[in-house]
Amino acid sequence: PQVPPRVSAGDTLGSWTLSRSVVGTITAMAGLPRATSMSTTSAVIHEAEQIRQRYRKLAPQDALEEEKDYKTLVHTIEPTRLAAIFKTQFSADGMCKVGPAGLKEEQARAYFEVYGPNQITPCEKENKWKKLARMTFCGIFNLLLWACVAAMGGLLLFFSDPRGEANTEHKVGGESVNNSLVDLEEAESDDYVTPILLSVIIVATAMLQWYTEMLAEDAMEAMQKMQGDKPVRTVRMGADGTRLDQEKDVVNLVPGDVIFLEAGDRIPADVRILYCTDGMEVDNSALTGESMPEPRNPNTEKPSQPPTEARNLAFFGTCVLKGNATCVVHATGDTTFLGKIAQSIKTSYVKSTLEIQIEHFVHFIAIIAVFVGFISLCVKIVQQAEVADMIQYTACALFSQVPEGLLPTVTISLMFASAEMVKRKVLVRKIDAVETLGCVTVFCSDKTGTLTKGEMTVQDLVVVKASAATIAQDGLTVVVRERGSVWPATCKSPCDDISVCGILNNGAELKRDEEGKEKWTGSPTEVAIMRASCEVQGGPNSAKEFKQKPENQTLFEIPFNSENKWMLTVHGQAGSGKAFAILKGAPDRVLKFCSVSSNPQAVAVIEAQMQKLMGDARRVLAIAKREITAPPAKFEGSGPDDCNFPLRDFEFIGLYGIEDPPKDGVAEAVIKATKAGVKVVMVTGDHPDTARAIAKRINILKDVTTTGDAQEFSVITGLQLDTRVPKGDNFGDDEPPDNVKWWKKAVVNARVFARVSPIHKQVI
Repeated sequence: PQVPPRVSAGDTLGSWTLSRSVVGTITAMAGLPRATSMSTTSAVIHEAEQIRQRYRKLAPQDALEEEKDYKTLVHTIEPTRLAAIFKTQFSADGMCKVGPAGLKEEQARAYFEVYGPNQITPCEKENKWKKLARMTFCGIFNLLLWACVAAMGGLLLFFSDPRGEANTEHKVGGESVNNSLVDLEEAESDDYVTPILLSVIIVATAMLQWYTEMLAEDAMEAMQKMQGDKPVRTVRMGADGTRLDQEKDVVNLVPGDVIFLEAGDRIPADVRILYCTDGMEVDNSALTGESMPEPRNPNTEKPSQPPTEARNLAFFGTCVLKGNATCVVHATGDTTFLGKIAQSIKTSYVKSTLEIQIEHFVHFIAIIAVFVGFISLCVKIVQQAEVADMIQYTACALFSQVPEGLLPTVTISLMFASAEMVKRKVLVRKIDAVETLGCVTVFCSDKTGTLTKGEMTVQDLVVVKASAATIAQDGLTVVVRERGSVWPATCKSPCDDISVCGILNNGAELKRDEEGKEKWTGSPTEVAIMRASCEVQGGPNSAKEFKQKPENQTLFEIPFNSENKWMLTVHGQAGSGKAFAILKGAPDRVLKFCSVSSNPQAVAVIEAQMQKLMGDARRVLAIAKREITAPPAKFEGSGPDDCNFPLRDFEFIGLYGIEDPPKDGVAEAVIKATKAGVKVVMVTGDHPDTARAIAKRINILKDVTTTGDAQEFSVITGLQLDTRVPKGDNFGDDEPPDNVKWWKKAVVNARVFARVSPIHKQVI
């Protein structure tokens, strides 16, 4: 976590100001009279410094205050020491379900004053009226136009003839010539119209742009309000140590709070897991790009383990997919992993292509205008004209080079383009971004949820042809999901066993969401298998039909855990004297319990098919079944060593090939972009093999053999990028030559960036 800066004598803690209300709060907590203001202030600073010093113990010794990378030691510290650092309390089993636990209320208030609310500091929002004034009077092109208005007004003010004299005298070729001006009053009226009209155009154009961007901002704010977090179950203690079970708003959480999470919850802060159920899984795809769920456990990690890969940590903004947990908050707001990313992005600003082009254009026009004005001045000097006439003529020649209509033309064109983008379900916050989109020559796209659907899907069902005993002779049948995410019409018969077993041996549940729509909930892998099995059997209702049959009643279950890597369910009608068991999990673990494991030829066929699926970036699970002819009165056990029923001689049923598939139309869109001269690059936190397989399927990578730099740089990993990131927020002129050379090759040849962190994505 980002370490809070040192307290200064001016009653400030880094960026947190200890206001009078804070002083009063901690004064009241300490029981001190307000009259002792100086001693109270000292006590506040001392208390804040103590909190800071305790929090400092969670960071490595080399961690800097403004460190970009996420550094913490919280995953390597035992819970007892964590409790001492935060001055909080945990139960011996880590569950904290009964008895005193968590922070005391007065401690929590003090922590809140030091660490602030649990929210990422938003970008400073510009006042809407200041924004309108900036759009009207700032910007290099606006300044040029206002300069023209001011100059025209000055000429009218100083050189107009208030008496309406119609005659002026000029010397041409040494002779005095009298010229009669035509209708001086009308000419002066026209002169006044020009600056007024130009001013109206500038203001109206700025108001149009301002109105369009305000509509987009209002729409984005409305969407953010719809995504509000629900309160979090928290436990704290009263002043007398009594347990207080509460539901706290996310913004009120502080480091040291003990919270409870369950499946479906969004994680409200960076937390250390104290206890969790076996097989707990979280979805970290928003941070890592990994489409596969990640398991979690409460075990203390080794110091060599990076915090982003620690299995006893869960991060703000991610979701619990399966299981429940008791956790202690260790980082909030800007000090969270997501907060570090947000803060690093805020500091980076690059001018849009439109800003660069307008700036270049104004410089060019200014040079031309000055040159034309200088030529006109020289001509008038040769003609020996009057000074007033000379200045007016030169100014007119200079201003005539300024394209006053360019500003409204560009703004209105961008507004039309912005409106077209809205029809394509895209909100344009700054309208000049539309022009930037038109200048794009490279698309860098995330994989999970952008190029792919963002949900696990069974793409392949591998089943035996006749029976498991004849796999060596007959081989296996592979049923592949067809285009449009449908199964072949002929798949019902060969896939009947694997789909029925997939329904019965499954923890996914069909629930209604807030909008009343039915949705499968549970582990993404379980949901994928359940959805595919129901599709084969005729629809979601088939799951309910099969599970409600008396002969399919669930009698016993051993849930999945990270040690076994399989789950087992026993089904049958109680008291019938018959039952059957279904085993599902990692293929190497399941095959050990199957009778086919004694046949090397059959195992070779199965393993060859597994390798082919994994080569296509599939996650492979196996499923098997066996009859239990003499079931015990009560099923017991947790594994092959202590079960009171046989866990051997299972019949191999088949394999599931699971992946996060590409979205429909993505492959065609990549081809269109390529034909338009745009290179598409995939940037993902997923495994390089998975990224490479998906990239080939959506035409980002070609199957043709490449050599040299094209082959070396086609797929770049995060490990390679670690030594290539710039020193600052962007690349500068002081970059090492070797680094510049490497990035030039990468820009030309890279098609996939895999295993990259969010910081890497910003650099890319």
